[in-house]
Amino acid sequence: MSRSLDMTAGKPLRLLLAFTLPTLAGNLLHQLYSVTDSVVVGRYLGQTALAAVGCTAPVVMLLAALMIGINIGVGVLISQAFGRRDYAGIRRALVNSLYLGLAIAAVLAAAGMAAAEPILRWMGTPAGPLRDAAAYLRINFLTTLCPLFYYLFSSVFRGMGDSRTALYCLLVAALGNVGLDVLFVAVFHWGVAGTAWATALAQALSAVFAAALLWRRYPQARPTRADLRLDRALFGRIAKLALPIALQSAFNNLSNLVAQSGVNAFGETVMAAYTAAGRIGTLALMPVETVASSLSVYAGQNHGARKPERIRRGIRAALALCLVFSGVLAAVLIFGGRALAGLFLAEPSPELAAVVQRYLLITAVPGFLYGVMGVYQQTLRGVDRPGQALAGGLMQLAAKVGAVALGAWALHSLDVVWLGWPLSYIAGAAAPYIFCRRYLRQAGQGK
Repeated sequence: MSRSLDMTAGKPLRLLLAFTLPTLAGNLLHQLYSVTDSVVVGRYLGQTALAAVGCTAPVVMLLAALMIGINIGVGVLISQAFGRRDYAGIRRALVNSLYLGLAIAAVLAAAGMAAAEPILRWMGTPAGPLRDAAAYLRINFLTTLCPLFYYLFSSVFRGMGDSRTALYCLLVAALGNVGLDVLFVAVFHWGVAGTAWATALAQALSAVFAAALLWRRYPQARPTRADLRLDRALFGRIAKLALPIALQSAFNNLSNLVAQSGVNAFGETVMAAYTAAGRIGTLALMPVETVASSLSVYAGQNHGARKPERIRRGIRAALALCLVFSGVLAAVLIFGGRALAGLFLAEPSPELAAVVQRYLLITAVPGFLYGVMGVYQQTLRGVDRPGQALAGGLMQLAAKVGAVALGAWALHSLDVVWLGWPLSYIAGAAAPYIFCRRYLRQAGQGK
């Protein structure tokens, strides 16, 4: 497995950079999905259609969070097995996580088709974008299986330390999505629904490509007939690890759903601005999020190899990288945030551009706080403590929902709504920081 990166030896900063940079490129390509959807819809279909795509984002991300959570769980198990050089464990983890994901995808597809429009109405979606938003959301529920396979193979490669191959798979998905978006919306005139089909088909294409690469490059990871049997003990362990991670991701996206409901109360222009600003803010926070997510693999390998002191050094290196990345991007957002609104609409109104700039200043400029939260939560996941990371997620949810509710429905102030983001970063970091210090102290004594 020459393409795999062994993080149990060598300088943590160098290893994290080597793993993070291809992963960051891949994550940026992944976010290109959302940005491409918004740019194509905004420029070809207008502000109302852009608001329709934007108001579905929390629900779509909630679906993705469940799939990502399952596959982060299997990625942690694979990284630990790789640290022990247990290739049979890698194969069994892959197969049994697939069984779990298939069951969840089937339930979500069935339930979501009927629930799409009621969910949007509950969120207070205005009548203008409601029809397109419901169609977009139904397609996402129906095609849940596509992101399942897409995220699964990325997690397998990342768990073995091969972020470069994961990048190639993301590149296929990103390029496919861009081409299909333009084809379905601009050429076939399928409207908002076309962007949903484009994303699903691009993810399916990437999954096929990834399966072929896994089979060819990693013969040790090819499941045998014996590996295809359901391993109840391993299935339970995957569920025990993955479901808290999925729940935490779901909680984070549930807070975004509440935020979208609050934003909807301010009207269509603010909804469109929030869609554009949210895409930009997500891209700006992506570097620190990627550094943090690398800690789950780094910590997992060193936890499997029983090297807690290397985990401590890795945390310090990751925090230093987060500080550098967030500082550079904060400067970009401060001076160029308003102009970025022009990416999404040919002629954004002054009101829309002002909302975009204000959102970015309050939610994305404090990106280092987001990185700190992620570093400690992801470390806990990597060392088999997802429940402790979940505690941070619950505090994060409470802080964000509280600020959004106060700003949207009590004070009718967008600035108070936006403050929910940095407050949630601080709240989400508090408990994981304490738990990480306790783990490192106990692990150090146990050596």
